[in-house]
Amino acid sequence: MCGLKPDLAIVLALCGALGFGPAALGETAPEILAAPPIPQISLASETVADADAELTQAAADDAAAHGIVAVKGHEAQLRQVLADMPSPFVRTRSDAGQLIYRADSSLGCAVYQSAHAGQQIACQGNPFASAGFFLGSYYNEIGQPELALEALDLGLVAGPNSPVLIAERNAALIMQHRWNDVLAAADRGLGIPALAGNYRALMLRNRGYALTALNRLDEAQQAYEQSLALAPDNALAKNELRYIAGLKAGAAPTEGAIFLPNKPKSN
Repeated sequence: MCGLKPDLAIVLALCGALGFGPAALGETAPEILAAPPIPQISLASETVADADAELTQAAADDAAAHGIVAVKGHEAQLRQVLADMPSPFVRTRSDAGQLIYRADSSLGCAVYQSAHAGQQIACQGNPFASAGFFLGSYYNEIGQPELALEALDLGLVAGPNSPVLIAERNAALIMQHRWNDVLAAADRGLGIPALAGNYRALMLRNRGYALTALNRLDEAQQAYEQSLALAPDNALAKNELRYIAGLKAGAAPTEGAIFLPNKPKSN
């Protein structure tokens, strides 16, 4: 799959081995994904302050305004947010006799409070998945997949069913040519309960990319065709199917490239 890199404004089009060569780069369409939302818990007196959510929101705002490379100025803060994540990760804790619950949304907080009627419960957000996403995206953007995987793996502890975290992690794995790991992660993503159609199509494209790299061309073709049934206008899947058809007809695999259109250029 070309153009895997998820970001708010920046696109990392990954055209790896057995992917697109330079001639095909011009016809690929960028793949844009949204970051995991940063929970905004707004239940007035029933909330507690959350410095980690504020730090993550600041990084998100800067990335939205200036691109993912702007996360560089928030790197230390996001690493601190991830360091603050409970290990093992739990959503509840007790503080001075009060039960504090980390929710993914105001609705999630309200549901938890309703299920524990009679108890004094306050809510905080759960910013760790977003912190892992933004930090991992930044490391991918600057070509540091090992650091990206560290951040994204922590984000997935707090948000195991986040397809954008899985896709961003796959971007790092693709840079390392870890095709079996990409395939396993895509299959994990496809197993997310009630996965939205656009994300199912994305995971199928992840799967097709890995299968193409593994020379399992019939399976790769099937994955891309299934993705197009969900997202019929996706140029990446169409291009990959043309590439697979060429391989089946005897064309040589093309040397891939990593295209970073918004990477800062040296003077």
